[in-house]
Amino acid sequence: MHTCTICGYALHGARALWTTCQTCQDRITRQLTEIEQMWPLLSECLEPVRRGSGQRVSGTAAPALPIDGRILDLIGPMGVPTRLYHRYADLALARNVRPAHMSPGADHRVALALWGIRKHLPWGVQGADLSELSRELGKMSDELQMTTGGVDTPTVACPAELPDGGRCTGKMRYDHARGTAYCRACRTELNPGEWLGYWVKLNDAA
Repeated sequence: MHTCTICGYALHGARALWTTCQTCQDRITRQLTEIEQMWPLLSECLEPVRRGSGQRVSGTAAPALPIDGRILDLIGPMGVPTRLYHRYADLALARNVRPAHMSPGADHRVALALWGIRKHLPWGVQGADLSELSRELGKMSDELQMTTGGVDTPTVACPAELPDGGRCTGKMRYDHARGTAYCRACRTELNPGEWLGYWVKLNDAA
């Protein structure tokens, strides 16, 4: 029996000889979606006058965050497009497949990398160590979230109780595409019915 290379939990059943558990695979899939959704928001941070055509975090034409080195780092030569491409290339090479040539345009590079990771992920969860991929995707998603304010999804306090009896201090974010709520801090996930019940409970207590 193997253990997940990302979280260390034992793998059972059909995944007993795989390298990644379903929860970690789902998290990687979510991280890819988050990066895909937040990447375009960086251009709005750099061009605040164009924010009228998209979501405004502050309700004004002013940028949500000051234009600083953090944004430039994310779009620069060693920013999200290049880092994401390297993760795609690593996954392709691990499969003995030659990765597609890295395109010069940042948007095209992001699109290519996301496509490539998604293409090879079903193989990767069975036979590759995806811990570095998961760490990098999580870091990029967090950096984009911090800089852009993230996509418009509700967040609430996580209801999970930790093994030591304490309460999780993380936040649950609802994923419209998957229809589930997830806490990055403790990895608790609520299905649509559980999320609805928790949401109703919070509203009743308010």
